[in-house]
Amino acid sequence: MLQRLTIATLAAAALLGGCAAAPLGPAASLAEAGIKATGSFSQEVTGVASQLGSVEVGEAFTATWEQCSNSALTCKEIVEPAELASDRRALARVVALRAKALDALGAAYGALQTEAAYNQSADLSGAAGDAIKAADSFAAAAAGLRKGGNVPAIPAQAASLADFGFSLLGDQLQRKRILAASRDIARATLQVRNGMIDESAAFGRLTRYLVGKRTEVRMTLMKAGLVSRDEVMQQVADQMNVKLVDGFGGIVSSSPADQMALQASMRALAQQEVLATQERYQAGIAALGALLKSHAELEKGKPLSIGSIDRFLTQLDATLQP
Repeated sequence: MLQRLTIATLAAAALLGGCAAAPLGPAASLAEAGIKATGSFSQEVTGVASQLGSVEVGEAFTATWEQCSNSALTCKEIVEPAELASDRRALARVVALRAKALDALGAAYGALQTEAAYNQSADLSGAAGDAIKAADSFAAAAAGLRKGGNVPAIPAQAASLADFGFSLLGDQLQRKRILAASRDIARATLQVRNGMIDESAAFGRLTRYLVGKRTEVRMTLMKAGLVSRDEVMQQVADQMNVKLVDGFGGIVSSSPADQMALQASMRALAQQEVLATQERYQAGIAALGALLKSHAELEKGKPLSIGSIDRFLTQLDATLQP
């Protein structure tokens, strides 16, 4: 009887030990995917910030140039309408907070990689805590941009993060530390995702304004003789996959027809730039959802769906190419 009890106890202990092993391999794969994702998002953030910043600079030039070109008006600096400026600057502040949140989230995934891939001790809880703080700040600011829209829903893969009962893991401290950090990083990832949904909606509301201003600024620069029409004509030719004749720059005149055709072309090009930004938002949001799914799979001991993360990042990276 004692022998059977001892054998049963040893078997149970062996089973528990196997189940409680730290999931180093899967955690390392998840960390690598998180680092790659936050790196791609950081490039995308730079692009959005550049678009918003260029509008302010361009608007200042355009409005002032037109004011001072009219001899009937007093030559003075002109600023953009207060309401539009307020919306754009509020969005710019949110974008800056997203950049900080992504840096902190990337650092948290880096700490997870250090622990899981290299089996070295890292300040997982500290890095994850910093990521949560930065993500919470970004999400709160992004929520302030809402214009009566819906609150972002929690995806099923995040809602299903199960409580593994870390207190039952005994001396498997590394497993406990990795899974606890994964839970915290997932929370930060969810907040960044929610913030991006609100940010994307705010950007969408400014689409017509951004396209109009970019077109207006480019036309004003051309009228002032400060930039050449050649670049626009080359972009149009590239879009149509045709080759312009030599000396095409001298053919384009200042006739109303040519000027209107140029303006229409620049508006279409600006629209493409804005649409590409919106596509990057959607690819980024989808990639964060896939990361959340992988966090849930890590807790459940299931194979990670890393492939779906890579697929969405490929879509995002493709639109970042010049």
